[in-house]
Order: sequence, then structure tokens, then C-alpha cells
Amino acid sequence: MAHETARRIFEEIRSRPYRVSDKIGMPADNCYFKGVELLQRLGVLGYAVRGRVGETRWDRTIIPDRIVDLYPARFLVTHFYVEAEIDGAWRILDPSFDPALRKAGFRIAEWDGENAPCFDMVKVHSQEEAVAYQAMWNDPVYALGYFEQAGAFLTELNAWLDSVRA
Repeated sequence: MAHETARRIFEEIRSRPYRVSDKIGMPADNCYFKGVELLQRLGVLGYAVRGRVGETRWDRTIIPDRIVDLYPARFLVTHFYVEAEIDGAWRILDPSFDPALRKAGFRIAEWDGENAPCFDMVKVHSQEEAVAYQAMWNDPVYALGYFEQAGAFLTELNAWLDSVRA
């Protein structure tokens, strides 16, 4: 299979500035939306693909404490990334962070580079755990509570990410 088209798709999605959703119902170029698009587009090309969900943390060695401290402790920090079968082996393809964030110390995935998610994972969920986690987000009370309680963090993180790129 020729991988040049897949590489271009990965790089195009990865190049979009990473942002978190800061309002309920508002998609953003975060790990989930970028990852789902990559899954779909590589799947159309004939790649075997799968999405992975796991637990992580906001990295205090990169993101200022004043921002991380705004994140409500009652909510897990999770990350979504893609695995694709390429030349008979499963590889992690994580388009989350755009290259402009490298200067702040974020891990930027490359098509032929490090085979790791952009975030350090504390735990990678099984398929059953990932489905259960996704089901929580279908509860409008949970989703609304998240955005109400995490709103200050989400807004501040996006502003800080924009300042890093400037």
C-alpha cells in the first residue's frame, strides 16, 4: 500500500492548531475530533484503524500550574489517539498537537517517528472501558456539569496555547 496519501492526510490534520472544546456542543481541533477524522479518512483508504482512549494528566512541566490548577479534580483527564495497521504492524498515529507547540515542549507525532501518543498515558482503556467512558458523555447532565466546572480551565488553556504559537 502506498502511504504518501495517508501521510499527507495525517500531516494536514496534525497541522491544525490544537484546541480544547470549551463549550458544550462545540467541536474543536482536540485529540478526539482530529483523531476521529484521521480514523475515517485512513479507513476510506483501506487501512485497518482503531481508536484508543486512556487516562493521562495535564503536564505541569509544560503547562503553567495556574492553568492546570483550574482543572476540576473530579474529572478524569483523557486522551484519544489512533492506531493504524501499516505494513503488517500496528502503529500509533496521534495528530493531536500541531508542530507550533513543539517549542513549548509538547510531543509532536511524526508519521515515521516515535510510536507513542502525544500525552504520557497513565492507563489505556480496554474497548469495554472506552465504550463506557463514551456513554458518560451521552448524559447531558454529565456533559453540562463538565463544561460548567471546567470552563475556566478550558478557556485559559486555549488562550495559553494561542500565546505559545504567537
